[in-house]
Formats: sequence, C-alpha cells, structure tokens
Amino acid sequence: MIGNTIVYSRPGPGSRQTGVFLHLDGTGWAAVRSDSQASAAQAIRWASYSNGTLCVTGTGNEPRLNHCGALSIRGTRVTLAPASGPVWSGRVLEGDPWQLDPGSRSSQRRDGRDAIRALVGNTLVFIPYGGGREYRAQLFLADGTVRSAHNDRPDFDHWALRPDERWSIGGNGDRLCLNGGAWTEELCTTLSITGDLVTLGHARVGPLHGLILQGDARNLSHAAEARAARLADALAGKSILLKAADRQAATDSIMFFRPDGSGLARWHEGAPKPTKWLVRLDGKLCVTEQRLEFRNEDCAALSIDGNAVTLASLGRPIIPGTLLNGNALQR
Repeated sequence: MIGNTIVYSRPGPGSRQTGVFLHLDGTGWAAVRSDSQASAAQAIRWASYSNGTLCVTGTGNEPRLNHCGALSIRGTRVTLAPASGPVWSGRVLEGDPWQLDPGSRSSQRRDGRDAIRALVGNTLVFIPYGGGREYRAQLFLADGTVRSAHNDRPDFDHWALRPDERWSIGGNGDRLCLNGGAWTEELCTTLSITGDLVTLGHARVGPLHGLILQGDARNLSHAAEARAARLADALAGKSILLKAADRQAATDSIMFFRPDGSGLARWHEGAPKPTKWLVRLDGKLCVTEQRLEFRNEDCAALSIDGNAVTLASLGRPIIPGTLLNGNALQR
C-alpha cells in the first residue's frame, strides 16, 4: 500500500470510486470520483493493525468503527470489509496516478544504480508503518561505509551507534548490497526512490520502506560522534555552575559529572540528588535523576568555550554557566 493508491467502489448504484494514496508516516490523501465529477483531494490519516484492519479518517479525527474495515490484498485486487455492511472491492494502482498528493506530482521515480547514488551522502530512516518513532537510521558515505544506529527508547530521541556496515552495487548494477556490521551474510535488495519514499525489495524479506533525509540528518557521521565525545570528555570529572537570575548563591544550580555517566546535582535550593548524564550525537547534554528514565525534556544543546558554558533549549532563554574542576558540591 505504501506509496501507492487504493481505488475501491462502495456497493450500490452509480459509479463512484474512492481513491486513497498512503504515505509511510500514516498520512495521505483521498478523493471521490464519478463519471461526471471529482472531489478535491482531502488530507487523511490512516492506521493499520495486526488483525488486518485498516482505518482511514480525516486529519484531526480519531478513527471510529465506521472508518475501519478488514483489508485483504491479493496481487492488485483489494477487498475492504466494514464492521457492518457489504464488502467494498477495488484494486491497488502503482504510485499516485490520480495525482492526489501535491508533493508527488513532480516526483520522478529512480531505480537501481540511480537510486543507490541518490542515497550517498544522505540518511535513510525507518519508521513503523502508519507512523511513529524512527527506529533505525543509516548514513551512506561515499567511501562505501554505512553508519548505522538504532533508536529504541519510547520517550527519548537517542541514536545508539552500531558497528559500521559496508555498501556496494551488486547484481547487474541494480542491487544495493549490505554486509558487515550486524549482517552475517551479504544482503542485496532492489531499490527505488520516489520523492522521499525509499522502497527496498528482497524475495525472502519482502518490501521494506523508509524515508530519505538530506545529509547527515541524524548526526551519525564520524565527525558528529567525535564532537559528542569531546564534549563528554570535557565534562567528565568536572562541574557546571549555573548562576541564579536573582544572584543569590543559595539558589545557584550545580551539576557534577563522573566519567562513568553518573553524577550529582543540586537545582536551586534543593538538596543534591544522584543523577545520570550523557551527551547525544546531536551535541545535547541530557541530565536526569538516577531513578528516572531520560526524556527529551531533560536535554539542552551544550556549548563549551574555555570555562564558559551555555545550555540552550528550544523556546527557552539561553542559560550561561561556568565549568569548574572537580566536584563543586563539596566546596
């Protein structure tokens, strides 16, 4: 279904057909056509479930029972059985032939070697069908290296690097081949790109879809990794003093960073608490209490210039601080 159009007819008089174009992230477009007229394309949201149910509704709406039906696909033939009422029949059309998605009208499909070349220098991310958290990212470098990372925390955008892989062009010059890293044997797949949708195809694995992002969109490069490591090294064994706006020393905040990722922190007038910390690949410092899980709200962009420190979060004022040697909470 992804990147293609489902066209189906409701039982009854007339020749009305509904066309639905589905994006990987759970969005899409839909329109109704008949012999005499066609509606404008409307933005939709969709979701599919493990029991084979497909739900389609307008943006901003929660799916209701009458928005859902049991979906069955055999080749290009489709049936959609609502919870009540007769079955709708239809077919799958490749791509966006109804031109429902404004963004796809100028998107030219690239296949094989041309598509592989389009990956080089860019990032491929995978998300669950119907949208959700990105769980895997791959940066394809011109030297044949693939920088791979996983993101498996439910409430925290943290990319954990995996061993590098290698990519090459195989088959008759039309296959993307991956080996090394977590692969026990070489995997070669077909590859096509339409807009930002990437489709990988393998006889055993089946189709797999991802999104192509420009450049090092998830900070997987060696340079990003080295920058994060330098920031972490600069903090290890030291403290950050954040001066209170009211200039009262009793309300200053102090964070102490042990090299093993643990630490201590006193925020304003509270007592020191055990903490844990890390520097993400995007250069953000994350600090939370030892007993808690990291959240994105616990992170701020870190900048260090000599002993001067700044922490910056989106929508908040920049917080200046001072880097101090040792554990400043013991002074």
